[in-house]
Parts: sequence; structure tokens; C-alpha cells
Amino acid sequence: MAQANWPEQTPRGGIDDKSLKDLDAIVKKHGMGKNLYEEMKKKRDMWRKEVINIAFIGQARQGKSSLINANLGQKLAKVRATGVCTTDIRSFPHPRNQNIVMWDVPGIDAVNYPREEYFEKIGYYEHNYDFFLIVTMGVFSSDAKYVADLVQENNKRFYLVRTHIDDTIRNQRRDTGNNLAEEDIIAETRRNIEQELNTFAFDTKKFKLYLVSNFDPLKYDLPKLQKDICQDSVSELQQEALLLTIGGYGEILICLKYNMFQDRIKNVALASAAGGAFSINEFNVEVDLRSLIDETLLYFEGFGLSKESIATFEELNEVEKGTIENALRKLLRKKYCLLYEVREEAPWVLSSWDSIKTGALLIAPKFVKLLVCEMSLFAGSDVAESTAKLLLPFVGSIIGAGISYAVTSYQLNSFLDQMKEIALFVNSYLADAPSRRMEAFEVPEDE
Repeated sequence: MAQANWPEQTPRGGIDDKSLKDLDAIVKKHGMGKNLYEEMKKKRDMWRKEVINIAFIGQARQGKSSLINANLGQKLAKVRATGVCTTDIRSFPHPRNQNIVMWDVPGIDAVNYPREEYFEKIGYYEHNYDFFLIVTMGVFSSDAKYVADLVQENNKRFYLVRTHIDDTIRNQRRDTGNNLAEEDIIAETRRNIEQELNTFAFDTKKFKLYLVSNFDPLKYDLPKLQKDICQDSVSELQQEALLLTIGGYGEILICLKYNMFQDRIKNVALASAAGGAFSINEFNVEVDLRSLIDETLLYFEGFGLSKESIATFEELNEVEKGTIENALRKLLRKKYCLLYEVREEAPWVLSSWDSIKTGALLIAPKFVKLLVCEMSLFAGSDVAESTAKLLLPFVGSIIGAGISYAVTSYQLNSFLDQMKEIALFVNSYLADAPSRRMEAFEVPEDE
């Protein structure tokens, strides 16, 4: 099983040499104040404009719709009943990011999608697919090799996905009197598929094979598939867009998202240094509270911990409604009070922000009190002071900008570390509950 690659230590507010050079270049081009602030905000939101198309190729009733739903984190693709067949190409834009589209694409057949016309008929050039998932619940045919060769010729990524591995394990155990271990069945299934592919002269060193269960998304290879798609992105921007949008849990995916969020913190903190709307203590530090809240809510979305994400996961995996949500709220109230206030109050405040002059102060008083206390303590620390001095050559005498950078960076890293802990907690309970009913999902008592 792939291991998560966690960074050794989370940075705490300091600014590195590369960030200083980036800030210097941007300040020279745009100046300080509103222009710089808008430029930094635009830079950190560029991922929203990245267009990505993912094709799920295969015959009807092979598990494509369920696989699309698992990656969307939403129940949008209708699962076809037995006996129902369609030759239509269906598109499913992600509900939170319409620029990322998942396509249900029929496989090759002699009547509707013959080999010689296949790429033209599926709109290969029209839709400009970025990734291809060749999906089957049985064996891969020579058609899979034909599609994979065409994809490789066009320098695109493809993945072989064998669905319903849970059914294979269950059937094997039934046939053998439950005498085979799960890992042995998986290993044998993988060997058999590779042998089948070798008969088609498939280069087994170049393709990636994934055994997945669409109804048990944390087990088997689905998290690894999602992680590999993100890591195979052609650009950092494309990877960021996928990580911030794609549904799913699993430690390796949580790790990848955590590392990506760490990289984003620099741009958010630099935007805060350029100008904001929240004074802290006697330092008169202007921290962009709205950006801080926006980014924290993005953590909830990215890690699948927003109310909408949790509700959808419960529906997709047949978990009793409210089971995970109630346990998560209990955990947040008990151990992560500030994050609890952001999750509960911030969405409403942000939706009314433009029409309310003092929108920041409408957040629950407890949130404001906790935030001011925590950030004020840091604003007076040696780290904040030293960061401010480092920034002085670029921003003149505005020492507040340096402290604002340090405070925002510190607070976001603190939120991010807490969010990682929460995501791993939820992941561990989901992985340990095969029924997905979550009867044992309880918040541990403090030691």
C-alpha cells in the first residue's frame, strides 16, 4: 500500500527567500495597496479557471457511473439498472467547479463506435480530454489496448480500472469456503489481469492498474487512483484544481491535499500583507479576515469536511443520515473551537459580506474573541517581529505588512494542521467501518 509523504515540519509564519523575491517582483510591478492585494488574490484563485476533462471509457453496466460519483463526491451520474444500455456520451460538470468535467464515454463497438472512427465519435479533439480511465468489471479486451495506444500517441494519461473487486473477493470466498485471505485474492486477480493484458502485447511496465470498489471508496485502489491522477497533472495549476475539487478520502490523498494547501498559504499571506480589514492589538496589523475565512472554508471543502461533502458521502455510502455530521460537530466543539465557529457561522457571513459594512464582526463573538486572542499573542512574538524586518526592504516603513504576513501564515498553518488531524480522524473511522453504517463513530475522550 502506498504511504503518505508527510512533510517533516510545518512552517510557522516565517517567509523564505523565494517568497521575498516573488513579493519584490510583484510590488515593483503593481505597487502596494489595492493593486497588489488584487493581484495576489487573482494569483491564488487561478486554479478556478483551469479546464479539465476526464473520460471514463467502457461498456454499459461496468461501474462507470458509480466511479464518476465517487470522484465527483456527488450522486450525479445515474447508475444504470440491469438490462439498460445507452450509447450516449454524458457529461458531468463538478457541482463546485464547472470547469472540471467527467465524461461517461461508451467503449468501442462495431455498430455505434467502430475502432476506425472511435476518437472522432467520442469527441476526442472537441472535448480535449486530459485523462482516460478505461473501466471494466470483468476482463480487458484488445479494445482497451487499442484505446490506450491512441491515448499514448497523443501524450495523454490513461489508467486501467477494474471495478467490483469487492464482489470478486466475496464470490471467491464463497466458492472456496471462505478459506482464502483477501490480500491473496487481490494478488491473484491482479496477476490474472496482467496475464490477459500480455496476450494483447500490453507493456505491463507502462500501464497503471487499479482494483476498486465504488461502494467502499477507502479500501483497495481508489484513493491511489485519485492521488495518481492529481500527481500526473501536466502543471501545478492543474494539480491544484484537481486536489481542491476531486472527492475522496484516504491518507495518501489527505497528505497530497495538505502539502498543496501549505504551498497556497504563501500567496494568501502575501495578499493579507498587501491590505486587509482587521486590526490586531497595538500593532495596527491589517489582516484580511475575509481571505482567512475563505481559505479555511476551502480547507473544509478540500478535505471533504464541509456539511455538503459529509451529507453527500453519507448518501453515496448508505450511511445513516447525520451520523458522521453529528460526530464531526461534536469533535469540533470539543477540540477545535475556532474551526467550529468558522464552519458554523462563516458561510452565512460571507454570503452577506458585501451588503454589510461590518461583516467581519457579525461572525459569532466567540470566533472573534478566539481569533483576536490567538493572533494578538503571535503578533507580539519574535517570529512576527523578525518577519516584519525581513519585509522592510520591499515595503518601506510599513512594518504592519510584515507582521500581517506572519500572523496570517501562522494562523492558516495552525488551521491546516488541525484540519489534517480531523480529516485523518474521520478517515480512520470510515476505513474501520466496513458496513459504512458508522455505529462505532464516536469522539475519543481526552487522555
